[in-house]
Amino acid sequence: MPGSSALAIPFWQVLLAALIIMLSGLAAYSNSFHDDFVLDDLPAIKENPTIQNGWIVPPPPTVRPTEVLEKFYQRLPAPLQPPNEGQTVTGRPLVNISFALNYDWAKSHQQDGFAPEGYHMVSLAIHLLAGLVLFGLVLRTLNLPKLREQFAGAALPVALMAALWWTLHPLQTESVTYLSQRAESLMGLFYLLALYCFVRGTQAKPWLWMTLAALSATIAGLCKEVTATLPLMILLYDWIFISEKFSDPFRRRWLAYAGLLLAMLPLAFFVRHAGDRGTSVVPLSKVLSDWKAWWMHVLGSHAPYTGLHQNVTWYDYAVAQYSAILHYLKLALWPHPLTLDYGDSADLSSQPLTTGNCLAMVAVMALVAGAIYLLWRKPKLGFLGVWFFAVLAPSSSVMPIVTEPAAEHRMYLPLAALAVGVALILWKFLRRLALPASLAIAIGLAALTFARNYDYRSGLELWRDTVAKHPNIARAHENYGIMLYESGHISESVPEYEAAERIKPNYPDCDNNLGNALGALGRNEEAVRYYLRAIPQLIRPRDQAIASYNLGNSLIAMHRYDDAIKAFNYSGAIGHYGPAFNNMGSVYAQQQKFDQAITSYFKALNFQPIYPQCETNLANTYAQLKQYDQSEQHYLRAIQEDPHYVDAHAQLGLLHATLNKYAEATEDFSVCIQLAPNLADAHYYYGFCLGKLGRYADAKREFETALKINPGYEAARTALAEMSTAPAAGK
Repeated sequence: MPGSSALAIPFWQVLLAALIIMLSGLAAYSNSFHDDFVLDDLPAIKENPTIQNGWIVPPPPTVRPTEVLEKFYQRLPAPLQPPNEGQTVTGRPLVNISFALNYDWAKSHQQDGFAPEGYHMVSLAIHLLAGLVLFGLVLRTLNLPKLREQFAGAALPVALMAALWWTLHPLQTESVTYLSQRAESLMGLFYLLALYCFVRGTQAKPWLWMTLAALSATIAGLCKEVTATLPLMILLYDWIFISEKFSDPFRRRWLAYAGLLLAMLPLAFFVRHAGDRGTSVVPLSKVLSDWKAWWMHVLGSHAPYTGLHQNVTWYDYAVAQYSAILHYLKLALWPHPLTLDYGDSADLSSQPLTTGNCLAMVAVMALVAGAIYLLWRKPKLGFLGVWFFAVLAPSSSVMPIVTEPAAEHRMYLPLAALAVGVALILWKFLRRLALPASLAIAIGLAALTFARNYDYRSGLELWRDTVAKHPNIARAHENYGIMLYESGHISESVPEYEAAERIKPNYPDCDNNLGNALGALGRNEEAVRYYLRAIPQLIRPRDQAIASYNLGNSLIAMHRYDDAIKAFNYSGAIGHYGPAFNNMGSVYAQQQKFDQAITSYFKALNFQPIYPQCETNLANTYAQLKQYDQSEQHYLRAIQEDPHYVDAHAQLGLLHATLNKYAEATEDFSVCIQLAPNLADAHYYYGFCLGKLGRYADAKREFETALKINPGYEAARTALAEMSTAPAAGK
């Protein structure tokens, strides 16, 4: 029988509890708003063109699909077509849309579209809303007819304790402060909301609440694949907490379940479209065939066995998951040490069957068996255990994620079951002392979360922390090297890359990054060797394109221009990489092959329409050909695309000076000086144009400024000398 929708709790108490959750969460994360973009944030946000190009429909690829659904997909706006190269947003369009809205909001407020504050505020708001939904869900569950008498007077404190701990737990920082893992928190919000709406729908206004439940389930599915477990968990909840008979869910609420199943169709479509998510996920069909091949190999078959991915077998992944699940449980109870990265598939290969692995396997199997036993004997408690393992199952058993066998963000929803279970135990033994004790625990959790957020303040600090905690993980050394390189500590980055390659000898991504560091240090011959080793081993075309682009730059430094052109051409062709064609155009222009240069620049603009540097290079080439109208047009286009691009303003000023348009040139160089006050050339040419307009005193001041900035600036010194001897000097 449906229960009453009324809660026998004063509204002000519910509101006060909600405020405590919100304000506590805000305080715990108050130091996270300026934290950096790290690891997957870069490809998912900063290097993601689909969130930067507005809501236009991108042009279809050269090879068009034949399937109706794929044709429909390619007619969607850009944010609904997230990149499909293994980024966190791959196959998760609602997460991509949230980043696009963040980007648009920042740009509309005259900020850099990648200012981190707005992204962090939205991620925190999502998490706090999820905490409130969990609070409401637990509160309503404990007030259902089957539980109301047993938990009389306990519903509000237990709901507050569980939601507060869950919101403040430092294990959640990876889903909140690590921006690209918004996929986890956004999915978690709507996963919980779907269950909450379902519960409300069994109490009153079923058409409204069940529709909202199906809509929430649809949104959750467009955020992360774990949502596939939601219909089963709702059905299990219905059987245990609401229904009187086994048939009630199908007889009374069949339409609601039909809506939930229909809500899974968009998820199925995007999962199918994402495929193996840029080789980061092993499809279930591959897992099953690998399992069969492994057993045939064990039984003496002579057929070669290569494993799931990079020689990793299903057995290797399974062994890792037993230890990972125990580690998650340990972090839930004692959240230290927290770390961003636990390695990838290479760190799993050929795992030995140690005593520790066997004990972990036995322990996890015992916990699973215990959850099933409780589900049979004490189903209300058993639901929490099943929730924990069911939500973890997609990433920890069914669909191996070989690039990330363990990750703290996977505990986002499973942690809710543990928080509720501990809150119930605490209330059972402490009763009225439970709430003060829980607040003390909450303060400790908030302090740990606040401290953990400091690790995210920069990528350099975060990876230094990760390397210190996990010195045997190659990817941690590589990313620490990247952070050192980007912060200007180039020579210090080389040992980190070399450490990564000692741990993982076949590491093409690291080869490419090591090549970058060696090239920046002038060791281009060594850099070329690493690039050539990386390119054929990189899996994704864009990664190959970037490595080939880097190879071309090193070849230019070695004056091997023809080889550089080949590298750029390969880069542009395989990855549709605009910068490669731009640099190829620069090489052609340097060789005075202007027609080829112009063709290359237009290819770059075809793949990257908003590209002020390329527009400026194209304008320079037209200027060399004395095609001044076209040159001016492209300088103006570059300035329109990036009003702060100093080089475009300066080159346009030189063009205007060449055409004797000195008034326009002074405006151009004036803007240059505003943007770059310490640019000596800008002051010199500004003074030159002012002199042509007869403004000698102003011109003299600019020449003097140029000399202050660069005392060796002979052209400015000569101009000053000529002004001092001219009859009209000083006028």
